[in-house]
Amino acid sequence: MLVALLVATLIALFAGQALPKAISVAPAFWAHLVLALGVMTLITAAMQHFVPVLTRGRGPGRWTARLPWLMTVSGTLALAIFAGWLDYLWVTAAAALALFGAGAMLVWMRTRARLTLGRPHPGLYWYVAAMACLALGMIAAMLIPLFPEWHAPLRAFHLHINLYGFIGLTAVGTLQVLLPTAANQQDPQVATRLRVDLKWALAGSLALAVGQAWLPPLAWLGGALWGWVLGRMTLAWWRLHRGHILGMHGAAPVLLAATLGFALAMVGALLEIGSPLTLFLPGFLMPLVTGAACQLAPVWTEPTRPVAWHNEARLRLTRWNGARALLFLSAALLPLLGYKCSGMPALTALVWFGIVLALWLSRE
Repeated sequence: MLVALLVATLIALFAGQALPKAISVAPAFWAHLVLALGVMTLITAAMQHFVPVLTRGRGPGRWTARLPWLMTVSGTLALAIFAGWLDYLWVTAAAALALFGAGAMLVWMRTRARLTLGRPHPGLYWYVAAMACLALGMIAAMLIPLFPEWHAPLRAFHLHINLYGFIGLTAVGTLQVLLPTAANQQDPQVATRLRVDLKWALAGSLALAVGQAWLPPLAWLGGALWGWVLGRMTLAWWRLHRGHILGMHGAAPVLLAATLGFALAMVGALLEIGSPLTLFLPGFLMPLVTGAACQLAPVWTEPTRPVAWHNEARLRLTRWNGARALLFLSAALLPLLGYKCSGMPALTALVWFGIVLALWLSRE
């Protein structure tokens, strides 16, 4: 299921970047295609894969394992609303489904943490905080039809708490562990950073979302808090994994590009350059999903294969990733320099990787 969701999210990313000017529907349709139908479902399923590892426990039960499909229903409802097939009041129902899914995931993760032998890995609490941010975002969405006079601030809070809270906390919490794994090198300080930095990242997400909705100075405080977290992580990578993150092959260069793209997307949001997704989608989400796919697709596809087979598969998927990383990074930089065609380099890299992944999957 995870590989199918991964492929579906890659397709949604392509459609969300390439088709808005060709097919005339509301911009919110494309945003929810990527974020609600694609990313929210994928993250929920991926958390159910990672949480048992972080808690050294069992996987999800029969009903918990169905929560990603609940998120899919919520995202599909959102698409129907913004395509004009359902009345806007259905937003409350779509958000309520996702809120129920987020609440169920929070209960499950807290239960797994309580049953862990010893202390769970600190990365677990990044996932808990991310799901809590998703719940806040869904509450804001439920309130929009009920309080139309607050539409603009509630929409801004909903969008930014999902981008920099739900997706941001999930991504950075995973990247802290994923990049050293991709580099095949240990990072002895990763657990300490995850424990210490979560409060700053969560506070930064909340401050940025509240600031964009109601109090603009708070948004800059949120950006500064996130800058501290990202700076500490990137500096550690530079000291420990420099040869890998600057390499021409491997997953590490694209994962670094995603991290830098996340920081640049935040700068773009604070400076109000284009829409909030102008940099976030091509500069951060695309390299994040492709970088994670490079590293995780072999394990998700054939978990029982030998480690040597997984490593060989990664070598094929990550070849020339350094060049793709530069294309993704340019997509995050060009809007800041005043260029409006920033999506083309990212689309080129995405299609390039999609072809590589499709050929590998067809052979396997």
